[in-house]
Amino acid sequence: MFQRSSFFTKQLFTVLVVNFFSLCLVAGLLYSNFVEDYKSNLVDVLDNQSTLLASATSTSVLFADTDTTQELLDAASKLPAIKSAKIYDANEDVIASYTMDEIVEHKPPSLLLEGATFGDHIIHYLKPIEFSSDVIGYLILSASTSSLEAKQEHAMYVVVGVLLASMLLTYLFHWRLQRLLTKPIQQLISLVKAVGTDREYSVRLPDQRTDELGELFNGVNDILATVEHHQTQLKTQNTELERLVELRTRQLYQRANYDALTQLPNRHLFVEKLDKAVLNANKNNSALSILFLDLDRFKLINDTLGHDIGDEVLVIVAEKLTSIITKQDCVCRWGGDEFVVMLEGIDDRDELASIASRIIDSLSQPMAVSVNQLHISTSIGIALHQQNLETGIEILKHADTSMYHAKERGPGHYSFFNIAMLEESLVRLSLESRIRQAIKLEHCFSLVYQPQICIHSQKLIGLESLIRWNDNGNEIPPSQFIPVAEEAGLINPITSWVIASVCEQIRNWLDDGLTLVPVAVNLPASFLIQIDCAEQIDDILKKHHVPPHLLEIELTENSFISSTDFALTSLKKLKKIGLKISIDDFGTGYSCLSYIGTLPIDKLKIDGSFVSQLGCSGSNDGIVNTIIMLAKSLGLTTLGECVETGAQQSILKDMGCDAIQGYLHYKPLQSGSIATLLH
Repeated sequence: MFQRSSFFTKQLFTVLVVNFFSLCLVAGLLYSNFVEDYKSNLVDVLDNQSTLLASATSTSVLFADTDTTQELLDAASKLPAIKSAKIYDANEDVIASYTMDEIVEHKPPSLLLEGATFGDHIIHYLKPIEFSSDVIGYLILSASTSSLEAKQEHAMYVVVGVLLASMLLTYLFHWRLQRLLTKPIQQLISLVKAVGTDREYSVRLPDQRTDELGELFNGVNDILATVEHHQTQLKTQNTELERLVELRTRQLYQRANYDALTQLPNRHLFVEKLDKAVLNANKNNSALSILFLDLDRFKLINDTLGHDIGDEVLVIVAEKLTSIITKQDCVCRWGGDEFVVMLEGIDDRDELASIASRIIDSLSQPMAVSVNQLHISTSIGIALHQQNLETGIEILKHADTSMYHAKERGPGHYSFFNIAMLEESLVRLSLESRIRQAIKLEHCFSLVYQPQICIHSQKLIGLESLIRWNDNGNEIPPSQFIPVAEEAGLINPITSWVIASVCEQIRNWLDDGLTLVPVAVNLPASFLIQIDCAEQIDDILKKHHVPPHLLEIELTENSFISSTDFALTSLKKLKKIGLKISIDDFGTGYSCLSYIGTLPIDKLKIDGSFVSQLGCSGSNDGIVNTIIMLAKSLGLTTLGECVETGAQQSILKDMGCDAIQGYLHYKPLQSGSIATLLH
């Protein structure tokens, strides 16, 4: 308990203990001195009385006069202090005696020492009776010590009372003094407890003192002020740190779950949302649909105009998609130029087709990006969730598969998934692998040439080179492997091989002394948009020593959809080299009339889909006639493709078409047959 007491309690207790022992020592000394003084006084009284009696009785004792001796003793009995007196002769026989009260204790002189001898409540005083220096007898006076004991008891009470009073006064004085001295210390202790418990650094100690404690208080206040300042700074820093941590957490979540460019949910977050949507659809038997979008020929924009322009296009696409779908639906950037839209509660094919058409129409609108006027399109695959049969990933795979089927139909189409598409996808993957192998081997590809005939003179005026692929004895039609090659990014090396092979063949015909007509080569958009497109073709012409006017470049309208400005730059370079340029399949592209007059072209080739319907539809004939009139107004020649009947040729001739190409005159021929035809 003492160990758990406060410091000031221990201090007070220590002071009291020290004072107690000090006072006890002083009281003991005083008491002892008082008792000794009283004893000394009592002995002095007995000594004086014994001396008087011994002197008075010496003569009577010498002569053995007992009566006189007794009388003298009786006279001494009048002294109140003497309780008993006896006189002995030299032989220690009692000569005279008297006794007051009942004193039972009597001792002969031989048992007492000269002077005072204290007994039990009595004091004996032995005084020799001398005569001429000889001891002739003994006087023994006995006195009661009750008065001494009473004085001792009184003295004890006084000493104890003084001791207790002194202790009380000491306690009160020290307690009061301690209160005065320890008050500032208690203030300091209270302050330390408040600071330690509540972390309240704004409290201060009073600074009115001018002593050492005042200096201590000022020092403590300075420390508290410094700590408070640091705490304020620390709190500010902690607040800022918490804000930064919260900001970084949001940023990390944003980076982990949202696309940095378009701010749309990324693949990771979309898959989570899709899995939840699938669970909800299975649980509530509700509808769920996925639209998988891929921008057509977007790679050309990145390769030709740069990724900065491509990024701006992606941002615009994301904004358009977000504006079309509702807030409860979700659109994400799947990666690259692919986007995925999740529609909950919709499984009506007509409604899905309407949404897909709105997306295609919105994205097909011209985009002003930097100084470029861009036209893009998208292919959309649509997959519907089947209850309890599919996971989110399977639905995505089905939508992706149907998207590739939409691409096969041409830019800007959509397609719904069906199970047969999975088998076709496997065939497509196998075909892509075999195309890659064929490019490495080169001899797997070959060229045929279809003559182009003047509609008036029926003479040969040109050739169109067409690629053929023999895959281990199986002839794969271009309509089957060309789209796969374009989608897989393999069309450019095939195009380079075609141009080189055509130039090599032209060189061979020239060496054989044949009179040649221009040979047309189909140039895909991806090849045209290359920065060094014209340089590559020029290098091939020079390598084989082929005059540029013998090579003609055929392009589709869609070659200009991705980047009209850059395509125009490439065409001007080709035109400067000396090549003739024609637009193939004219009339099937997008917004062709808005820019056809600005292109450095020489010929328009009317698509076979229009030629095959000549004479069957007034509107179709009107379109063909308009194309021919447009070409004439621009100073361009026209050529009808896929002419198979005389009636078709006659109608084209009446409309003013310049040339035709088709089975009516020639099928595609091998190079040897063309050599014979040239002779």
